Amino acid sequence: MRILIVDDHEVSRAAISALLQTEGFRVADVTTGRAAIAVAMAFRPVVAIVDVAPDRATGFLIASELQALPGAPAVVLTSSAGRRRFGAKLAQHQFIAKADLCGEAITAQLAAQAPP
Repeated sequence: MRILIVDDHEVSRAAISALLQTEGFRVADVTTGRAAIAVAMAFRPVVAIVDVAPDRATGFLIASELQALPGAPAVVLTSSAGRRRFGAKLAQHQFIAKADLCGEAITAQLAAQAPP
């Protein structure tokens, strides 16, 4: 499975990428929304993991742009902040806390999104 990681924190991005690669996933990682769109169009990920922060809209905007692409990847938001810090902002999105992020959690999110 191809996974795109969008995170502006180098250490987080590298750690998530390394973890998922050891679990057998093909991973591309980027730091910006512009790069995320370009890489998503070329790499065709099944999942895009997008970092979000409670006090910034950037990650949510990137998620929306990715979801608008033809053949859009499933988008899973992640953050080091807990789910409760985001409130209603997460109502329309799948979310995995960075501390819980792994291949199994991603696969479970995809299964939850799949139509019955």
